[in-house]
Amino acid sequence: MMLTDRQQQIYDFILDFRRSNGCSPSIPEIQRHFGIRSPNGVAGHLHALEAKGIIRRAERGSRQIDVAQAAPPAALHALPMYGSIPAGPPQEVQTGEAESTPVFDETVLGFRPRQGCFVLKVRGDSMRDAGILNGDSVVIEPNPSPRAGQIVAALIDGECTLKRLVKLRNTWFLKAENPAYPELHPRADLVIQGVVRTVVRRLD
Repeated sequence: MMLTDRQQQIYDFILDFRRSNGCSPSIPEIQRHFGIRSPNGVAGHLHALEAKGIIRRAERGSRQIDVAQAAPPAALHALPMYGSIPAGPPQEVQTGEAESTPVFDETVLGFRPRQGCFVLKVRGDSMRDAGILNGDSVVIEPNPSPRAGQIVAALIDGECTLKRLVKLRNTWFLKAENPAYPELHPRADLVIQGVVRTVVRRLD
């Protein structure tokens, strides 16, 4: 499960409102808080949250928004998203604060993320044959001892890329999963930032 930035903001507002007021906000109150012009816009976001199992809505009543308890709190994880990573030729590293903190269900991730895990958006098609497409998001887990064959976020000679880690005769290099891209052999340094644990694809 992955929430959009606005869905996450609305969900957080609902939680804060319930803690402060003992009830859920009405659609007009959500509308005013976020400056959304149409109540249908709010209703659309609430419908999406309900479809993802985050909230429950009653058929009647202006404040009938309940926070779903289908999964224990420990099963939800907010991970920082730090921009994008090129799945193509290596490029200069992007630095800065996390752009957002999407929330993931542990059952969807397939593992319990530990401290330091983060999310990157994929740019490019060099990993398409591994099922990682342009526009996907990848959950990265830091790993000081990655294994050969794993897909990694790496710095090669100071530039970042997403590739498969390969070892041949005690030599480490990076390999694309698209024949249109060459192997990448470091001239000096190869630093592994983390291993791809989960690929998330949003179908709009």
